[in-house]
Amino acid sequence: MTTHLSDIQLVGFKEADFPLIKSVLADMNSGAHYSISTVNTPHFKHFGIYVLFISGEADLEQLADLLSDDGRFPIVLVLSSSGNVSVIKALRVGADDVFYLDSLQSECEEFISSLQAKLTRCRLLYERLIYREGLEASLEELKDDQYAAFQVQSRLLPAQKQVIQNTEYQYSITPSLIVSGDFVDVLPINNELTLFYLADVSGHGASSALVTVLLKNITSRLLRNFKRDSSYDILSPLKTLNRINSELCTLALDKHLTIFAGLINNSESTLTYAVGGHHPMPVYKSLNSTYVLEGRGMPVGLFPDAVFSQNRIELDADFSLSVFSDGVLELLPQSSILEKEQNLLTWLESNGADLDALKSHIFDSSEHLEQYPDDITIMTVSRVLP
Repeated sequence: MTTHLSDIQLVGFKEADFPLIKSVLADMNSGAHYSISTVNTPHFKHFGIYVLFISGEADLEQLADLLSDDGRFPIVLVLSSSGNVSVIKALRVGADDVFYLDSLQSECEEFISSLQAKLTRCRLLYERLIYREGLEASLEELKDDQYAAFQVQSRLLPAQKQVIQNTEYQYSITPSLIVSGDFVDVLPINNELTLFYLADVSGHGASSALVTVLLKNITSRLLRNFKRDSSYDILSPLKTLNRINSELCTLALDKHLTIFAGLINNSESTLTYAVGGHHPMPVYKSLNSTYVLEGRGMPVGLFPDAVFSQNRIELDADFSLSVFSDGVLELLPQSSILEKEQNLLTWLESNGADLDALKSHIFDSSEHLEQYPDDITIMTVSRVLP
């Protein structure tokens, strides 16, 4: 057996048959190389054709050692005319093509054409395998990057449950991929004021997650500016949205976001909130009523002169506020947006602001079991009674 890798390996031929085989293969103009094997199970490294001489049924056992599941190693049988192996049986045991040795010279063109076609096929299969392995390697690298981004994003999020000045803040984020384009934050400003928001960046995945990092940077900077008396924008949800909008438009990231930002004044027991294209609107609940907050506003980051609305409500002694990203609506079974919003309102009217119970209600309605169509975020803000 020759030591170089070849496109065609001859197996089982007698030495007296070599001149005929070499004469036939000499007419190939594909540049293919061939070698002669004296063992039963020669192997290619990448791809190639086995040309196997069969003189009797006992020789068919060699096929089991040469057969390949991926098609990169076709087998062409050359039968002895004096043998007892039929063409049909040869094909049934796994051969890709069959010729007779005695008629090989007269069928030279057909033989060469068969080899060339199979060489092309197995080469393409090999190239496809290499391409697929490359894609899989790239996918694994992207997954590693996504998990690294997830670790960074997780560190930027607030505690999932915290109590600030008798008000409890809870949230749940379920990404459609690994990292999320949804983001929440809770920023205690002083002993009286706390800013919180839920933002939903357009799209999802790594590019949207990068915008949430920028959003965190902007609001954290506004808080630092307040503490050193250089800016008081964070005391107004409306001004906060204007600052975010200005910076996103300046950067021209081709990304925008919707946001609900609320400022709770504990001493006055009020909620001042601004809306930037957010939907669905949060649901407010007290002992006496349950209703959807009013408010309008344009998405943040689309237009430099965007207009946002700001409203103010009195907070009851026992209240809860449930805020959602629009991915929640994707999970509810109703056919229209209005029906989905009514579903949330009806459930909240009959149940308390329990994040786990609310999350179960939303996810149990979903037909999506493995991957969700959008990032899904739920946030609850409620009074903690003494």
